This record gives sequence, C-alpha cells and structure tokens, in this order.
Amino acid sequence: MEPRLSKRSAALAAGALVVLCALFILGRPGSTADHDHYRTQLRQLRVATTELEQDVLRQRVGMAELHGASDRDFDALAARARMLRTAAEGFLPDEGLRSLNASLDTYLRALEGSRGLLTAALEKDRQLTALREAFPRQVAATAAALPPGAPREQVEALGADVLLASRAHGEASGARVEASLARLARAREGQALSAPAVAALDGLEARARELTALQRSADASFQALLDHGATGEAERLITTYLQLQEQSQSRAERTRIVLFGVSLLLVGYVIVVLVRLAQASAALAELNRGLEARVAERTQALSAASAEARASDARKAAILEASPDGIVVLDESARVAEFNPAAAAHFRLPSARAVGADFLSLALPATLPAAQREAVHAALLQGSGAARVEAPCLRADGAVFPAELTFARVHADGPPRTTVFVRDLTERKAVERMKNEFVSTVSHELRTPLTSIRGSLGLLENGIVGELPSQALDMVRIARTNTERLIRLINDILDLEKMESGMLELKLQPQTAQDLVEATLAGVQGVAEAAHVTLRSDVEGAPQVKGDRDRLIQVLTNLVSNAIKFSPQGASVVVAAGLTGDGRVRFSVTDQGSGIPEEKLPRLFGRFQQLDASDTRSKGGTGLGLAISQAIVEQHGGRIDVSSPPGQGATFHFTLEALRVPAPAAGTALPADESRHNVLIVTADADLSALLRGLLSHEGYRVVRAATLTEAAQAVEHALPDALVVDTQMPDGVVLDWVRRLREQPRTHDLPVVALSGRSQAGTKDAGTALLVDWLPTPVEETRLLKTLRYAMRQPGQARVLVVDDDATTRRVLCAQFERLGALCIEAADGESAVALARDTPPDLIVLDVGLPRLDGFEVVDILRQGKGRATPLIVFTGRELSRTDQRQLTLGITRHLTKARASEEELVASVRELLNGLLARRDPAAEPRKAMP
Repeated sequence: MEPRLSKRSAALAAGALVVLCALFILGRPGSTADHDHYRTQLRQLRVATTELEQDVLRQRVGMAELHGASDRDFDALAARARMLRTAAEGFLPDEGLRSLNASLDTYLRALEGSRGLLTAALEKDRQLTALREAFPRQVAATAAALPPGAPREQVEALGADVLLASRAHGEASGARVEASLARLARAREGQALSAPAVAALDGLEARARELTALQRSADASFQALLDHGATGEAERLITTYLQLQEQSQSRAERTRIVLFGVSLLLVGYVIVVLVRLAQASAALAELNRGLEARVAERTQALSAASAEARASDARKAAILEASPDGIVVLDESARVAEFNPAAAAHFRLPSARAVGADFLSLALPATLPAAQREAVHAALLQGSGAARVEAPCLRADGAVFPAELTFARVHADGPPRTTVFVRDLTERKAVERMKNEFVSTVSHELRTPLTSIRGSLGLLENGIVGELPSQALDMVRIARTNTERLIRLINDILDLEKMESGMLELKLQPQTAQDLVEATLAGVQGVAEAAHVTLRSDVEGAPQVKGDRDRLIQVLTNLVSNAIKFSPQGASVVVAAGLTGDGRVRFSVTDQGSGIPEEKLPRLFGRFQQLDASDTRSKGGTGLGLAISQAIVEQHGGRIDVSSPPGQGATFHFTLEALRVPAPAAGTALPADESRHNVLIVTADADLSALLRGLLSHEGYRVVRAATLTEAAQAVEHALPDALVVDTQMPDGVVLDWVRRLREQPRTHDLPVVALSGRSQAGTKDAGTALLVDWLPTPVEETRLLKTLRYAMRQPGQARVLVVDDDATTRRVLCAQFERLGALCIEAADGESAVALARDTPPDLIVLDVGLPRLDGFEVVDILRQGKGRATPLIVFTGRELSRTDQRQLTLGITRHLTKARASEEELVASVRELLNGLLARRDPAAEPRKAMP
C-alpha cells in the first residue's frame, strides 16, 4: 500500500522551489554597466599616471609641463586609487576584492616611491644649479692665482669642460671632466707653485668632482623614477581586474546552471508528490477496510501483554521476597513505598508499619554524627547512577547495626522513585575484627623472633663472640640482610592491612619541612654513597605542616630510596619543599634516571607492582613501598603524583596543608605532672624560681619553693626532700653554713645539694665541695641541671638497665648490646618480676616489652607511676603497633617508643645512650661516692 503524503509535504516542496528560483535570480552577477564603468576608472587611473610621469620627464629635459607633476597631482592620483577600493564591492566576491585591494595597495606604494624619488631628484637639481653658478667664479680666482703657463690654461679648459658636462647627461660628460682633471694633474707636475696656488687648485679639483658626482646622482634619481614608476602597477591593476571579472562571470554561469538543474529536480519532485497524493486518496478506502482487522489483532496482543505483565509482576515479587538484602522503594518525598521481607528482618519492623514513614528518620539513629547523616542525605538526592555509603542503622527495638546503603534512582513512567538496597554488615565487621586480631597476633609472633634473630646475627657480625671466618661472616651477613628484608616485607604487609582497615593512627604534630627533609637525607645518606649518587635538599623558606613525623619521613625515605635505586652513578637526587600559591606545602623528589613510560604510570601505585621484569626486578623491592606511601599521604589529606618526561628522569611530588602557627599566649605555663621525687628550691629570686619550677615539673619532679633560709629549714624539718637546689645569694644568711649544719645531722647527712652561683665562691668553694653534689653557674644550663639531679638521686654505681621481655633470646641479645656500652643489665621475664626488681634496685633505664605474662606492660607502667619510678626513663621496645592512646599510657619519665621490626640496632643503642645521659662512664660501684661532680 502506498504511503500517504500530507499537504504539508507538498507545501514544503513548493516553498523550496520558490526559494531556489529567488536564489537563481539573486545569484546572477553584477550588471555589465558596473563592470564597464569600473574598468573605465582603472584605465583613467593608468592614463593619469602615465601623464604624470611624462610631465616629470618633460620637466627634466626643460620642456613645458602639460598636466603638472606637483605633490597635489600625486595626492589626486592616490585619492582616486583609494576610491576604487569600495567601488567594486557590489559585483565582486570577497576573495576577488581582497586580491584587487592588494593590487591597489601595491600601486599606492609605487606611487609614494615615485613621489620620493622626484623630490630627491629635484633637490639634487637645485644643489647642482647653485654649484654650477659658483663654479666660474672659482675658476677665475684659481687662474688668477697661477702664473701664466700650462696650469693656468688647463684650469680654464677644466672650467669649460665642467660647465659643458653639467648641462649634458650621461657617462660621456663625466668622462670628459675626468680627462680634463687628468690633464691638469700632468700640467702641475714639475711646476713650482706657491702654497695659495696649490690650495686653489686642490679646491677647484674637489669642486669639479663634486659637480660631476651630483650630476650623476640627479641623473640616477630621475632614471629610477622612470624605471620604477607607477604606470606598470596601473597596468597590472587593470589586468588583475579583468581576470577577476572573467572568473566572477564563469562562477556565476556555473551557479546558474546548478540552480537551474536543482529547480528542475524539485519540479519533478512536486509532480511526484501530486501523483502520490492522488494514489493516497485511492488507498485510503483500502486502509479503512483493513482497520477493523488490525483493531482485532491489537486487542488480542493487548490481552497477551497483560498476561505477561502479570507474570512479570509475580517474578518481581518473588525476587523481592527471596532477596537476602533489604530492598526499600521510596517515593519522591523519600517516604517508604515498598518494604521487602529482608528489610523487615534487618530493621525488625513489619512492612505495614514501615510504609509511609520517612526513610531517614526510620533508618538512621539520632546519635549519628551530622557529617555522616549529610553523606547519606547526599546519596539519597543523587540524580543518576548508584551511590553507596556505609552508616549505622537503627532497628525497631533500639539496637544499631552496621549497614551498607546503596541508593539507585529509577526513571520510569510516573513520579521518580528511589530504590535503597540495605545490606547488614554485622558478619563482615566481625570477620574484619577477627582479621585485625589475627594481624596483631602475627605482628607479635613474627616480629619478636625475627628481631631476636636480627640482633643475634648483628652481634655475630660485629664479633661479640669472637672473630668469624670470612666465609662464615659472609653467610651471617647474608642471613642478617635477608632477615631485615623479611622484616620490612612483614612491616609493609601489616601497614597495608592497618591502612585498609582504618587502624593506622597518625600522631599529628607541627613539623617543619626542613626537619623532615634533613631527617630523610640523613637516613639514606649511606645508601646514596654506596650507589655513588649525590643528595641535595632545596627547601624554600620555613614552611610547616601538621603531620605524623615518622610516617612522613617514611614516605620521603621511600621516594628518595627509589630515586637513588634508579639513578645512574654520578647523578643527583633533589628533595625540595616550599609553599605553593594556594597555601600548601609541596614536597618533591627528582631523579636523573631513565624515566617511567607513560603507559605504566596508571599501575605505579598498585600493590606488588614492578614496572618490568628486566630493569626494575634487578633493582629489588617488594612493590609495596609506593602503595604504602600513597596511603599515608592520603590520610594526611594529599596525594602523590608523578611527572616523567621521556628520558628526563621522574619527579614524585605531593602537597600538604600548610600550618599557620599562632603566636604563643603570654603567661602560659607548662603542665606539671605529679611525682614522688620532691625537690626543694631555695631562692629569693622569683624569676629563677619560676624557671626552675617549670623545668623540673615538666621532667616529673614535685617542686616546693622556700624564699628564705628560715622557710627552707622549716620545709626540711617538715618533710625531707629528695634533693635541694639552693641559690648561694640569700638575704637572711650564709647558704654554705646552713648546708654544713644539714650535713652534721644524721637525718640530712646524705641529702643531695645542688648550689647555684652567679660568681666564683672564693674561700668557700673548697669547703663547700665536700658538702655539695655540684656547683652550677647561673643562668642555669638546663641539661646539666637535670643530669646532676638525676645522678644525685640515684644509687651509686654502674648504670643499671632493666630489660623486661618474655622472650629469653631477645633479652640475651639486648643485654649483650647494652653491656658493650658499659651498662649493668637486670633481666625480668614477666611484669611482676619487673615491678619487684624496679622497687628493690631502682634502674636508670627500663627497656620494656608490652606483651608480658602476669602483668602486661600497661600494668607495669601504672604501678611504677605510683612510686619513685615515675621519673625513670623508659624505652618501650615491642613488636606491637601502638596507638596514640597506648603511647600516652606507656609513659614514665623521658620515654621513647620503638617497634622491634622497625627500629634498627643503631637507633636502639642511640636511644639508650641518650637516656642514660652520661651514666655509662661510671662502671665502678665504689669509685663514685656522692660528691662534687666534675
């Protein structure tokens, strides 16, 4: 059956035909009269240009001008040429106009050049005329100055030749003057002439040559004017226009032919439309006859579709009933429209009570933080795609369960709906908790024996049990290196697990970029020297960030180690830091290696990723370093990026928020911790008292002040302090006499006394030496004061270190290291023994593991805080990762927290040296009675 064509189609076809006919009429080229008129103007311009140049020639040869060759004539020609720019706009296309205007511009430039040449030639003619008029007088004067003879005759001949040459033109006139000058020169030879005569001859020759040169220059200017005049450009302008006119006419003819052909096609189309309209009228009756049959077919199809829809609804209902996840359908107001059985089980709420309730009020507990509630609300309002968030949900009985909510907006007929998939995460969280506990157990059970193995191998390598054969020493070194590699791999894996489970706690403190960079470079300097790579730092200003110092140094160390690994020998690695324009601190590490291929950059920060099997694998590594570094930087609010132009090395960089440090408030005092060690400060100087109180309180001492010797005596009588710090300048007596009286009493005979003096104690120092522990000058040197007090209140003898660890191998390794330093080691295998030993023989340092039988490390520290062990220096040396809360609980005096698998042997030994603070040199128990210190 023929398709029916509407009247609208016929009308559109007829309208298109009318439009094309109009375009055909309007597309014809400009009239012939316009072209003829414009061509006539161009010819007139050429004629005027020719006449101007002819008048210039007439003027040159002295003939009368016919039309004129002044500036006004040049201006008239230029104005006529400019008028021709716009005269062709109506009958030439844009491209032709541009070509014609370019030819007009060339003509105008040639016209201006002719004007300049004419001006220069006329000026030279004026100069030539002036010289020609003065030359005869100069000839007469020169002839008069000469005696009769050949020179005078040649001078007169020269004057005639020059005048003739100046009225003639061409090279022949110049040659005639040169010949006359040559004859004059020969006539001068052998003639004895006076000085004035010689000068007159020289001036005449110069003036003759000047006339000749000026004549030639004027001739050259006029010749250039004739050779490069504007007439040729006017001819080319006419030729250009004729070509453009011919092209325009050819194009117009082609356009008319095309438009005529299209018009014929449209006429045919209109005829076809009319014929088909007639056929459509005949087919309409046939269409009406088939309509009833089609209606019957549609009715049957609708019945079948209805049955299929009912079956589909039944399948959807079965899916909703059987789904293990809760499915909640919300209307446009976020109210519950459907509530499947799984959702009723999750929320412990019947579907009938849930339908119509506000979903957010029903599902979210009132105690949910505002930020988390806003995240759920934003996911609900998302217009497209699926949004997934984790949030605790509220059951009808008041219990809270962890859930994963997935919001999907459904676009269909009718109002918009949102489907929420609710997944109960209780079992998943339990599994994650079990995994975290397993990670903690693995951390302790693997790190502790590996630390012992590494320490034992280090002692063997250092010769603590005697010299080893070279082959055995190599084997020990290989074993220690691979043990450290295994420890690093375990650390990396555990770090990744902690980061993914959200258990990695950052100790955020103000950090300077300079300190982070210097600490990093100091740690990898040995690696760089072994690889023959130079390390350079470039820190601009003094930017600060708030971050975890150890973790940020771990990131920079990883990046610098990689840069060293992939740098050639003799190259340099630059670690830079500085402020950016948006108020952040940018850290970057740049190497001079071969760079990273662009196609491998996307997988650079993945787990266990090695870029290729040849270069990177030969360098070693687990492929976890960059993944860990990326996770650490992301927890600090940044992200590591890399730029690597081909063959130009690589630059890894990340930015952190800059820290703006507020000015400290006036009068802020350090917090004072309670302590069992009492120090009595005897001084009348309030400023000195405040300084000492802040210093000693911060170190864990209880401080009492006496402003006079009377108050000091009463305080000692009331409660005996552990030490006295006395100012020798007291207003109510002599301090040394009072100290002698204390020494005479059995109760205060051994009381440690530290004397502060601003000047030498002449005549009393020798006597006081037997009474005092130490003399300290003022202003007080804080480090020396703390060291003196610590030594004064300890039992005399060798430095004592209490090593507390349930692993006997670890204790033996640690004791061997500390005994090499000159310390006396006391071992304890459990918490109860550690407390008993610390009370019986107070140690100078405690090295404590956390996981202990009977009493763990936390309980040991809590007990020691109740007594004088509160100020004892402590090194927590454990295989367990400590949170910030754990570290605050595991603190006595000066405390260092070290992880067995992370801390190197050098770091542990350095911490022991620092905390023993000079006591390592005192090995003989009887050699150091309580007396004045050197």
